[in-house]
Amino acid sequence: METVIGRLGWVSRIITYIATALAALMMVHVTIDVVLSQFVAEPLPATVDYVSYYYMVGLVFLPLPFVEFTNEHIKVDLIHDLIPAAGKTVLDMLALALSAVFYGLLTWQTWIDALEKYAVGEKSMGMAAVTVWPGRFFLPIGAGLMVLLLLAKLIQRPSTDAGMASPNHDMYE
Repeated sequence: METVIGRLGWVSRIITYIATALAALMMVHVTIDVVLSQFVAEPLPATVDYVSYYYMVGLVFLPLPFVEFTNEHIKVDLIHDLIPAAGKTVLDMLALALSAVFYGLLTWQTWIDALEKYAVGEKSMGMAAVTVWPGRFFLPIGAGLMVLLLLAKLIQRPSTDAGMASPNHDMYE
C-alpha cells in the first residue's frame, strides 16, 4: 500500500507543479494587464475571466492531494492526543472514510458538470468570449486524486499510522 500511496504522491506532486505554473502565469497575466491599463489605457481583454475560470480554480483544487499526501491539512488534535492508540485508529479511519465520501461526491458531481459544460462548449459572457469549460476539469481531477489517496490511507491505517503523522514543525519556524 505504501507503493500506491507513493505513486499517488508522485502524481499529486506533478499536478501541484501545474498549479504552481498557473500561479506564475496568473502573476504575469495580471501584471501585463495592470501595466497596459495604466500606461496604454487598454487592458488585456478577459483577464478577469481567465483568473476566475482557470487560474484560481487550478490553484485551489489541484494542490489538495499533495497537501493530504504531505499531511499538511489543518488538524485540531484536542481529543486525538488524549485517547488510547486503538481509539486513535478508529478516529483516523472515520475521518478518512468521511473525507473520502465527501470528496467522492464532489468528484462525481463536478465531473458530471464538467462533461455537460464540455458538451455545450461553455464560454464566458464577458467582454470577450473565452472558452471556459477546460477549467471545469481542475476540480474533479484534484478531488478525484484526493479520493484515491484517502482510500489508500484508509486501507493502510489499521496496520500503521505512518501516513497520518504531521510534519514536526510549528508555524513560527
